Amino acid sequence: MKDRGLVIKTSSDFAEVEVQCLVESCQKCSARSLCSGLNQSKGLLKVKNPLKASPGDRVEVEIPEKDYNKALIFIFSTFLLAVLLGISVGHFSSLVLSVSSQEAGLVGIILAVLLAAGGLFRYFRKKNKDLLYPVIIDIIKKGDYDG
Repeated sequence: MKDRGLVIKTSSDFAEVEVQCLVESCQKCSARSLCSGLNQSKGLLKVKNPLKASPGDRVEVEIPEKDYNKALIFIFSTFLLAVLLGISVGHFSSLVLSVSSQEAGLVGIILAVLLAAGGLFRYFRKKNKDLLYPVIIDIIKKGDYDG
């Protein structure tokens, strides 16, 4: 999805862009969680700024919906796999440890989900953090901002 907005502030490789919140499009926007203007007429998005846009510039922003969808599928399938693996390990360990299969299964699920959450946190923090930010793809009009 592409949107247009006004650069309000810049810092290093990022910019804050004010976008118009149209109720219909905001409800379907994949960057909604990054936008600070929920339920308002204007939203403020933190975006990557590879074109070095300055405050006052009108820009076009691309929101990586395909990457968001891939990330969500990856997250949910990782947790589903962790739950199934936790149940299996818990069940088989109950046979060895002489513990009820319900208790061992519950402990297995909890440990597997915690390990999966930690792994996902590290994965997205290191590798995919930059992929999920909206990006300025064009400077439509240079602004006359005095700072």
